[in-house]
Amino acid sequence: MSHLLVGAAEVEITPPVGALMAGALQPRASTGVYDPLYVKALVLDDGRTRLAYAIFDLIALDGAFGARLTAAAEAATGIPAGHIVWSCSHTHSGPATVNYLPSTEPDPVDYAWRETLLARFAECVRRADAAKAPMRARRARGYCCDLAHNRRLRYKDGREINTWLLHGGEEDVQAVGAAGPIDPEVGIVAFADDGGVRAVLYTFALHANARWGSAFSGDYPAVVAARLRERYGPGVITLFMPGACGDLNPIRPTREIGEALAETIIARLDAGGRELTPVLGVRQRALCLPPRDVHLDSEDRLRAAQWAPREQAFFRDTQRDLRRLDPQALPARAAAFHIGDVAFATFPGELFVELGLRVKAESPFPWTYPVELANGALGYLITEQAWQAGGYESLISTVTLVAPRGSAMLLEANLAMLREMADARTE
Repeated sequence: MSHLLVGAAEVEITPPVGALMAGALQPRASTGVYDPLYVKALVLDDGRTRLAYAIFDLIALDGAFGARLTAAAEAATGIPAGHIVWSCSHTHSGPATVNYLPSTEPDPVDYAWRETLLARFAECVRRADAAKAPMRARRARGYCCDLAHNRRLRYKDGREINTWLLHGGEEDVQAVGAAGPIDPEVGIVAFADDGGVRAVLYTFALHANARWGSAFSGDYPAVVAARLRERYGPGVITLFMPGACGDLNPIRPTREIGEALAETIIARLDAGGRELTPVLGVRQRALCLPPRDVHLDSEDRLRAAQWAPREQAFFRDTQRDLRRLDPQALPARAAAFHIGDVAFATFPGELFVELGLRVKAESPFPWTYPVELANGALGYLITEQAWQAGGYESLISTVTLVAPRGSAMLLEANLAMLREMADARTE
């Protein structure tokens, strides 16, 4: 086959106004819709392998619910569940979809609405599969260096403190710079036929938490999608792949971020890009990750993080709940796939950028992109350095539960799958 068969589709999933919103330690009620929320799917077929990638305009979905999603899509299309990869954009202006609150608080999730995602997801993948047509795939890349910052500062005493928690006790210790890098690369794969661009897959490492407010919004990926429709036509489907941005926050407003990314994507695609060989590969692994020690006395760590008293109570209460549960292992699914010489490695949590850059550096593929919050939502996936230095992501709670060794296990599993796929291409 000289071309891939490619299909894309989108289905709206905006919940009713009034539903509680995610993105903070305490939920807030929605009051309107700034822009609709969607699930979008891309189905690829090279004649031997069929795979699907889907992105939800949601903050996160847990792995158990995700398994139901892929089972529903498999039943609707025949695509094996192991060949269906989904992720969440991590918009902080979407509904609550996972309950991270202490057991003493009301559950913020509208489970009746969430159940509707099963049929909508299956329908979206089915439509994408039914829409398959011969297309050429080409890769491109650009850079946006002024949209993100590493949200952790390092201090002379070894602490690392999140930038929105400053001025809470570090005034007598000098900062010595950002605790880590950013990743400015914009990875792009476009799918086109003789009529033009039909779908665009792009990846960027930046938290989708610039919009905020009380109205539902897809944040900057929604701006990118709107701009690409203006450029390539109303039928183009734009699918975001969230990069390793667990410790990266925006430094510009939502619209400016989206406009900058869209201009970069359009400029690089208009410059031509490089055609991809129409060969696909996919691998998956089931793992059990170690949790952090939920019985550890966290008071010193919590004070050093500099949260206000109300937020400190969130961490104390959720750690108390975890002590009762006493988790020994956290089930996780990792998957990797490639389109020609462009590969993607997925992580079921918010991946620190340092780990994402290791994926890029150590992958045998010439172009590799990490995708976070894929196939699950286990909270922050941090480095050993970050654990030792403290900070928000290094506490112990329902959103900060995976031990650094678990992050390393996911990294090694992905690198092993990438090596397997690279070897299979040369056989």
